[in-house]
Amino acid sequence: MLTESASLDEGKLFSSNNRLSRNDVSEFRRPSASFIPRGRALFWEGEEEAHKIEIVQGVVRAVRLLENGNRQILAFYWPGDVVMPTHSTHQQFTAEAVTDCRVIRSKVSGVCRSDEPCGAHQVLADTLTLVMTMSQKNCVARIAWLLLRIRRHLPPDSKRPEALRLQLPRADIADHVGTSLETVCRTLAEFKAKKLIDLPNRKTIRFTNLEGLARVSNGRSID
Repeated sequence: MLTESASLDEGKLFSSNNRLSRNDVSEFRRPSASFIPRGRALFWEGEEEAHKIEIVQGVVRAVRLLENGNRQILAFYWPGDVVMPTHSTHQQFTAEAVTDCRVIRSKVSGVCRSDEPCGAHQVLADTLTLVMTMSQKNCVARIAWLLLRIRRHLPPDSKRPEALRLQLPRADIADHVGTSLETVCRTLAEFKAKKLIDLPNRKTIRFTNLEGLARVSNGRSID
């Protein structure tokens, strides 16, 4: 009787007197987004994670803690990205909210199957790109490379024309490209002085010379 009742109710949803389409109902049934405050871990390295996590709003970082106590940020996830669980029984990295985030968790059947995307493979692809960049570029070029890479993800700042909200803290930039916080701050100030970027405040950025920034990213002189 319960199944029959459910079928009748579903039939009413698609009747001519009801404006809901099947797509509308699918969206209605979609899990709601949960709020993750800045700094909170979505999951920890070593944990089992049987969910894929869609980033609806905010930025998430993939982090590994090193033996010396330092951290290496392996990758960033942006709105629209999906963090998949790993093929192994335990997560290979920690996922943390860089900003306040909204995410949708969808249950998967245990660990990923071999024919499904794997969270470890996702991070590995970004890590290989990062390793190649770190081996071929100096720290100034690496910072320019990262700014250009994240530019398309940054949301506009409503109070400042043509400015974008720089959602990555300077410490995260340093821990991602393998340099010090002081070097990041000094390099950003130098980019500003050379009119490659503008920094209306610590949380916004304006790209004023993309061609010049690309030259720096490719290892050419900042002058």
